[in-house]
Amino acid sequence: LAAFGAPLFAGTDAFFAELNRGRPPVEVADGVTYSVNPLVHAFDNVSMAETLAAQGVTVQSARAFSGSLPVIVSPVTLKMRWNPNATGPDPAPAPGELPAQVDARQMSLFGAGWTAGSIKHLAQSGAASVTCFETTGWRGVMETAAGSPLPDKFRSIPGGVYPMYHVFADLGEFQGGEVLTTESSDMAAVEGIALRKAGRTRVLLANLSNHPQLVDVMGLSGAWLIKMLDETNAEAAMRDPEGFRAQSGPPLRAGDGALRITLPPYALARLDQG
Repeated sequence: LAAFGAPLFAGTDAFFAELNRGRPPVEVADGVTYSVNPLVHAFDNVSMAETLAAQGVTVQSARAFSGSLPVIVSPVTLKMRWNPNATGPDPAPAPGELPAQVDARQMSLFGAGWTAGSIKHLAQSGAASVTCFETTGWRGVMETAAGSPLPDKFRSIPGGVYPMYHVFADLGEFQGGEVLTTESSDMAAVEGIALRKAGRTRVLLANLSNHPQLVDVMGLSGAWLIKMLDETNAEAAMRDPEGFRAQSGPPLRAGDGALRITLPPYALARLDQG
């Protein structure tokens, strides 16, 4: 590959643990790579939220032994695509059960909030590139036209998008911009990512809990527009994503260097300078 000018990345299709145990020869590589997923030892929402900060630590650790080489995290998934410690093939799922690689939170508001938090921590820690999920299906960001093969277990909308689609759309509108450093006083409850491009600032907030959260977003001033995605409009946003995105949110004004908002359970909020 190097003879043809293509970059050669060394690493693993498994996890950071495997990369760290068998560190690649970085002196002959153009970068390092490994995958990330939160559902290995614990499967509740709180445990999933607690993995977000750890993702950034893996990037920092990889950068520590790879020098100036770029670190690529690919892919990010909710569940393991395969088990590097397995001694045999994965058993077939029981009739009527989801495959081991699928988690129903893929199409949930919580999944969207977790995705925003994952991208925030990976980006802030210096990852050069991040690949998330698949395009369609129950490991993607939108549903196929045929819909879920198991609609009782994975309740998506045929031909619709998942809430995390709007996270990627919101971030994509700031392509080429800068990810600002943000911190949450309670990362298991609320996460946020801030971006700046061409003098504009956008903040995405995610309530990772099942109860409302009163949030003070510090360091803001002036007029802002807020767009909320929550249980009241999630289905409409999934059925008609472009129609949802065309709607403008109500104005707010920050006071005393902070903007106070209430996030409903599992809600996502987009703040744009007004």
